[in-house]
Amino acid sequence: MLFDAAVRKLHFAKKAVLEKKIEEGHVELTKVQKIFAELMVALDFEKGGELANNLFRIYDFVYHHLVKANIKQDAHMIEEVIPIVENLREGWTKAVDKFLSESDPGVETKKTDTRLFENRPVPEIPKPVTPIPRNISVVAAAVGSKEAPPRPRLNLRG
Repeated sequence: MLFDAAVRKLHFAKKAVLEKKIEEGHVELTKVQKIFAELMVALDFEKGGELANNLFRIYDFVYHHLVKANIKQDAHMIEEVIPIVENLREGWTKAVDKFLSESDPGVETKKTDTRLFENRPVPEIPKPVTPIPRNISVVAAAVGSKEAPPRPRLNLRG
């Protein structure tokens, strides 16, 4: 799903850059950069060995290339990265499919069956808790009355 989102956002960013919509292009590129930063952090170098190192190099290249593309607002640089991300997406899809096909039929896979969630009641969202006023005298004065105590003021100056 991350790679699907990355490819989609890269196409949006490329279009935005070509249309000189700098802010939209920046937002989309930043989102893809965050995706690749998370992918780099998620790698397990102990278990992954050489594969994890190679993936890290690819993710790092894509990340830094997108940073440069974002700074320069260069659609050609974004276009250079799109096939790489599409190949990564395709590779992960094939790897998951292969894993699922080779796994023991008796072992439960983590593939989500949407039928499990049909006809389930939607949980009730709890109401937000009213913050406790810092001024106790305000609370004491409000206890005798039927009015709710005034909400505390936020100190935005720090």
